[in-house]
Amino acid sequence: MLIRDIDRKLDMRLILKVKQTTELFGAIADMKVRLPVFIYMQNFQTWMATYFPKDVRDQKTHVILGRFKAVERSDSYVVNTRINNVREMEVITKLSTLPSFMIDGSDMSEGYVNVYGRFHSSQLENVSELLSEHTSDPDSARIEFLGPTPGIMRIMDMINSSYPLSLVSFVLPVDGELNPISKLFGRDIIAAAKSGMRKGGGFTVVLYSNGEIQDKIPGLTPIAAKDGVYELYVELPFLSMIREEANKAHIMRFRFFIKPFRNALEVHVLLPSSSVLEYYSIILDVARKSGHKVSIKYVMPYSQDIWNYV
Repeated sequence: MLIRDIDRKLDMRLILKVKQTTELFGAIADMKVRLPVFIYMQNFQTWMATYFPKDVRDQKTHVILGRFKAVERSDSYVVNTRINNVREMEVITKLSTLPSFMIDGSDMSEGYVNVYGRFHSSQLENVSELLSEHTSDPDSARIEFLGPTPGIMRIMDMINSSYPLSLVSFVLPVDGELNPISKLFGRDIIAAAKSGMRKGGGFTVVLYSNGEIQDKIPGLTPIAAKDGVYELYVELPFLSMIREEANKAHIMRFRFFIKPFRNALEVHVLLPSSSVLEYYSIILDVARKSGHKVSIKYVMPYSQDIWNYV
């Protein structure tokens, strides 16, 4: 099974605008550009990395970068801030815990965090209930779009048109820590990791199968069994270590796929091209320090061709 085979298995899309009143948002509220952001959990707190283009010329932005102690990267400056307006952001946290709900990316503009998500239509009632609860005040949160998804591939095309993406793939041999996902070996499946906003150390994955899974696998929850869509929580310490180091380095990841590959797991990550060197260096460094065997398989710029082999 290839990723293109699951392109629209999550058949609904949501774009949600959430108001923030932090000091950083106030400082850039009148900027007309959209700035990419990466929302994640660290030490049981919600944090947000905001990426400013490095070719910025105006004096005000330079003052903001200095004021908020921006970290310089190869093609951007990153401002890392704790989200203290938790009540308004709560809707994003709640949505991300719903079965099948995936956050594809987020950015900020004119005082709002814009969150782009996908989910299976079987969860529409639950999504609508949360939206009704949190969007009654349009000054706090509002729905920009709710309807059929254009699919993973089209969404990645749109993101790539805003800032170049690349693919990093690596192979992780199986060992005892991969239970229960190792019970799915021999099946034609793909697992997609959900947002890193969860507070635990493992991964909740949306699991796609080319047919209904009849075996009883601990923790496997059907979302739409007839469509081959499930959810599963797994503890993968090696991947968790990579996630932690990538968060520390403010590296945004857009998609994180896991596939059985012979007697190993094959991991495919789509991320900004500017972070590729640092990201695969983290993979190799974590492998060396932890004693894991890992092989880098692909490092390449994003194009439609990647869907032919991942």
